Amino acid sequence: MRRVPASGLNGRVITPKALITAAAAMAVAIAAAPALGAPTPVPTSGAAAGKLTRIVPGITYQTMTRPGPQRLHMVSFTYNALTRMAPAQSSGSLTRRATIEDGMASRLAQGATAGINGDFFSLSNGTPSGVLSVGPELLASPEPTRSSLAIAAGGWLSVGTLSLDSRYRRIDPTTGTKGVKRIVRAVNRPLASTSTTGVVVYTSAYGSATPSEPGYEVLVALDGGGAFPVAGTIQGTVIAQRPGGGTPVAPGQIVLSGKNLSGVTLFNEFLPGTRMEIEASIPGVAPDAWGAIGGGPTLVQDGRAVASSRESFSSSQRNGRTTRSAVGQKPDGTILMVVSEGPQQGVRGYTMSEQAKMLESLGLITAMGLDAGGSSMMAIGPNQVVPNTGSRPISDMLVAYYAGAQLSIPPDNRVTPNGDGVADTITLGAQSPVPGTTNVTVARRGGGFSASVLDRTGDAAYTPITIDPRALGMPEGPYNVTATLTPADGSPATSQKRIIVVDRTLGALRVSSRGAKASRRVTAAFTLSRPARVTAQVTTSRGRVVATLARNKKMPRGRKSVTWNGRSGKNLVRAGTYYVTITASSSLGRTALRDGVRVR
Repeated sequence: MRRVPASGLNGRVITPKALITAAAAMAVAIAAAPALGAPTPVPTSGAAAGKLTRIVPGITYQTMTRPGPQRLHMVSFTYNALTRMAPAQSSGSLTRRATIEDGMASRLAQGATAGINGDFFSLSNGTPSGVLSVGPELLASPEPTRSSLAIAAGGWLSVGTLSLDSRYRRIDPTTGTKGVKRIVRAVNRPLASTSTTGVVVYTSAYGSATPSEPGYEVLVALDGGGAFPVAGTIQGTVIAQRPGGGTPVAPGQIVLSGKNLSGVTLFNEFLPGTRMEIEASIPGVAPDAWGAIGGGPTLVQDGRAVASSRESFSSSQRNGRTTRSAVGQKPDGTILMVVSEGPQQGVRGYTMSEQAKMLESLGLITAMGLDAGGSSMMAIGPNQVVPNTGSRPISDMLVAYYAGAQLSIPPDNRVTPNGDGVADTITLGAQSPVPGTTNVTVARRGGGFSASVLDRTGDAAYTPITIDPRALGMPEGPYNVTATLTPADGSPATSQKRIIVVDRTLGALRVSSRGAKASRRVTAAFTLSRPARVTAQVTTSRGRVVATLARNKKMPRGRKSVTWNGRSGKNLVRAGTYYVTITASSSLGRTALRDGVRVR
């Protein structure tokens, strides 16, 4: 046996990947990092230990285990004066994918609380397969052979197929007479994916330049800047022409790109200086909608599970058992974002039809599928909660926002400032989604200690706050961490509270090993600062218990140790990585540490 090399897995700081039950969180952390080089805190309290977590008023996160076995991750969204839900690009460009963690991290200052992966996407250029609109701006046009989701003002969902209805025409600079209306086939979707002829509009949302391909392009400066709308009429002036694509496009500009006869007509009719008008519409998406996102298929309609064979999905996409994502709505307006785990997470997984029946059983009256497999992800703040060996970059996502004060949820709310270098501090993120003054205080429950850890006035921001109990002189016990945001526009102040516990009971875990295969011996040494009941277990990389070295055993304060002989029952374990978890229960609750060894 030998000590496992470092893995970089974090514990109670802001970066861990699990906000689920304590046992599941431990299994997720181990699966994400099969080797540990330093003791790691194991969630034993706080959000990570509960089945239902209130993120902010109106938005909660929950896990559920169903027969199969099947495991679900669910975010529940209820509309109120401070909540909204909208699609978002994962990065700043439709052709540049990013992970859901990065997409959420870039929107924390806007009040992003929870997110789920969005549409399927092109592996060749990264663009979403279907529609993407955010507020009044259209970023990508619909795919009419698959379902789309539209989010109306107030948070009501509609699911169905959508199509682009857009026309452009020339305006005579002398008379103002408007010419023949011609069809815009797509927005930010390369011509090769739409037709051998026709005209596509590109905006700066596509990227810094249009794709290089045969055809003709005209660059248009929009009146007053602005963006391409979901519904409405815009005008502008042609400022440049270019054959062959690759035209740079900046905010406030659009490029019309035509192929074959449509391109020649475009090039001849719209010379520099020509005025142009574009009428845009997507029937089914209102101008004041929060947004629209593609995906598919329709899974629940009028409260009933429906078949997916009517939409353009392959047999393997429909019938494969895998991790799957979906979004839907209950009769009272509550929106559910749901990710069901699959074989990659060690459970059976759903087919599309089984996923539809599952969503029906949750009481949804309408629901639509999103991208599946390795793209199926969910994040609370910047932390992914679905166990994965890695995070796949995606094209777009669906995000729930909150416009009030927020404090991030620590995976474990215990901080153990005993100088062993593990969880000596705790970091929370303060979100201020609107300009104003943000104050964050730490106060011991029952009195005896209070301190201010943040006092800032300015624009919307996300501010990481590290609380160091030793530096602040915090005695052991439970504390309220409270963030208050007073908006600059005079609207009512909002606040949010998280509870942390300063607990020095358990520390300085060190796991060492020696001995040949026939006489393996692992020693786990640790320190107790007060008497406690100790449980010590050895688990596999997937969290299965192979040995219990102590069970709720009373131990006095001081340096302690337990040993393992490398066996599960009477049998020597197979070669691999194993983990020793020490849990100490005292008057302050439970705290735990984990360290690993590799058995040869």
